[in-house]
Amino acid sequence: MDFKKIARIFIIAFALLNIYLIINIVERQDIRHTSSQPTEQDVVASIEASNIELPDLSGTETEAEEVYSLQVNAHELLAEEMESSDNFSGTLNDDGSYYASFPSTPIELEGNPADGFTSEDYDQVEEVVASDEIMLGEEYTFSHYDASSRRFVFYQVVDGLPIADGTSEIALFVNDQGEIYSYQQTYAGPVSRQGEPLDLINRTRAIEILFLNNEIRQGSEVQKPILTYRRALYLEDLSMYSPVWLVHIDHSSERNTFRVDAVNGTIIRQSTSPPNQNQGSTDNEENGEETEDDESEDEESNEDESINDTGA
Repeated sequence: MDFKKIARIFIIAFALLNIYLIINIVERQDIRHTSSQPTEQDVVASIEASNIELPDLSGTETEAEEVYSLQVNAHELLAEEMESSDNFSGTLNDDGSYYASFPSTPIELEGNPADGFTSEDYDQVEEVVASDEIMLGEEYTFSHYDASSRRFVFYQVVDGLPIADGTSEIALFVNDQGEIYSYQQTYAGPVSRQGEPLDLINRTRAIEILFLNNEIRQGSEVQKPILTYRRALYLEDLSMYSPVWLVHIDHSSERNTFRVDAVNGTIIRQSTSPPNQNQGSTDNEENGEETEDDESEDEESNEDESINDTGA
């Protein structure tokens, strides 16, 4: 009997058996991994089963043809605008990024904070911002009326997307009588695109990320996510802006606002707040993080369609 030949046969047989077993194990792991990943339809179904009301998510792909990271260099444009006209008698903060003004003659509106405002009031407010009484107003678009702070909010728009983090906004404040008695302005400045167009997650995915991270409570109503820009990096000489999904979630009388990075899907964990005189921008975002911005329970935002329907 040729023992060497028999040994070779056994070795080959065991080798083939091992290969077969390895292939089986890999295939089973792939099946298990695939089955454990919820599909978009699965997540949406789970959201709806949790008594969460979703917005119309048809057409979830980004409408903007190309979205880039943006660079904004340091500038003194607000100071230059003030020097060029006698219309601007307000005050500018030390770094030239925040302007505040109290017009000598308040602007009267038909409505008031208690009874609400008319469509003519909104038209009038937009006309004010577009007039020579406001610096660079043509670069801003109306966003909403914030009932908690009694202000009409406008955002600078770049490539069809609003900069909605407070670093480039105009806020017109009204008193009890429905008079615009003051306004505040921040201005990011002229922007330049950086790099190649970005691949973005869609608005449905932004909602899924919040749900999978237990940020959406049962019984909530999710508003249609808005694609916006926010400042992700702030240096002395320049700032960088990146796209984020802004998601408002209403629960009872409370509204919470979340921001989801539109590139990598990260929930941003650093808060933003309205501009103030000592700090021209709303947040120091050197680490690129942002917490949810818990807005007032009484906020009643009447958001303009041009802002709400921007993006995916």
